[in-house]
Amino acid sequence: MNRTILVHGNEEMSVTTRQLILEKAGYQVFSATSFASALAVLVDQKINVLLLCQSLSEEERRGILETSPCDAPEIKCVTFGYDGLEVVIKDGDSAFKTLHEPASLVKTIDRLLHNGPPSSNMTTAP
Repeated sequence: MNRTILVHGNEEMSVTTRQLILEKAGYQVFSATSFASALAVLVDQKINVLLLCQSLSEEERRGILETSPCDAPEIKCVTFGYDGLEVVIKDGDSAFKTLHEPASLVKTIDRLLHNGPPSSNMTTAP
């Protein structure tokens, strides 16, 4: 199974921190702090998970989702909010939430990639 993630956000520190956490867990991770660089990675690489940081506005999130090849069913989209992490399946339904702690982030990505889409009513806590 391919384990490739793109972390996209406007705050370089948050993007880099999440990249390092996920690389340590064994994922291949690309990072982008601009729309153009995020789109280039999505076009050039086979991405399994697009992780959108809370530093992106709703408009920026919609822009990357509408402009990118993210309609491929194998790409999962994960968005951070200030109150936690929300995994969004293609139809926009909330799948589950967890806190920002590194172990919870890795566990969430592992669950998403290895077990397929979680049920829409599943909630996890660290």
